[in-house]
Amino acid sequence: MDLYDYFISKVLEEEGESNISSLPPNRTLYVDQFTDEPPLDDEPWKPNSMKDVFEHYQPAKSVELEDENGATVTEEFSFREIKDFEDEQLIAQSSLLSEEQAAIDTYATVARQMERNKAMRAALRDDAVRSSLRDALRALLAELENADNN
Repeated sequence: MDLYDYFISKVLEEEGESNISSLPPNRTLYVDQFTDEPPLDDEPWKPNSMKDVFEHYQPAKSVELEDENGATVTEEFSFREIKDFEDEQLIAQSSLLSEEQAAIDTYATVARQMERNKAMRAALRDDAVRSSLRDALRALLAELENADNN
């Protein structure tokens, strides 16, 4: 068994391992501080649902990300339900991650089209044609970058 297959609840010194339970493989346990500030109240509070927990604490986290040029970008992520931890939801909350995902999707689309295009595959086998195509793509990229700068 892997260490990550277990979670611990209400462990007291004298009980030791008796309260270690196996975490089902279809479950994920998140353990982290998802707010930048500690809770304001120390009163006992018993939520009835996960929705109550999210509404009460309104977790949000500032995260420093690094863009492709190495610059630091600070993004704010908020969590209102469990699905906000999914990749798609995190990407939707971040302009940097959205831009990166768009670039990945574009590259994947171009790669799929090149794989399906028999004429393109045949052309890429010829060194001279491949070199000409590379030069044409570089010229197109330079033209697009100039258009972005203007």
